[in-house]
Amino acid sequence: MSGDYLKVIEKWVQRFINTMNDDIKAGHAKPGEDFGEIPKGIKIIFDGYGYNHQTDNEDDINLISFAVFIHKTSLTDYFPPHESNFNLILHRPDEECCIYVWYNVAEKSIEVLPLEHSDSTQLSHSEVGDIIFKIDNRNPYIAG
Repeated sequence: MSGDYLKVIEKWVQRFINTMNDDIKAGHAKPGEDFGEIPKGIKIIFDGYGYNHQTDNEDDINLISFAVFIHKTSLTDYFPPHESNFNLILHRPDEECCIYVWYNVAEKSIEVLPLEHSDSTQLSHSEVGDIIFKIDNRNPYIAG
């Protein structure tokens, strides 16, 4: 799969960040919140804050983690809701992939962790890439 999909994910996360709930930026968010603009068919959630060496906790609001979910039906349908257990999303690796992203607030930079370096899905990487590019090339843009 071409690494160009990383640029698409970065663009989607930047749009999400630009439209997301102020609670995330202020440090008051809870993992799983998804209050930002996304394309139809995918899901982006706040996944947590970075590790803070001074407090020994994951409360560094200058590093924000997101999870981007692409479902095998993302191209043709809205993203199907996740089941949850004890406030944790139950990931479906046989139906979707999860791509993790870090946002550095101070540097205003986004780092997409390549799908190829994770085992977050049983879907083929070429299938996931195809879905990502087709969603990105939809005209007109369809909000989720």
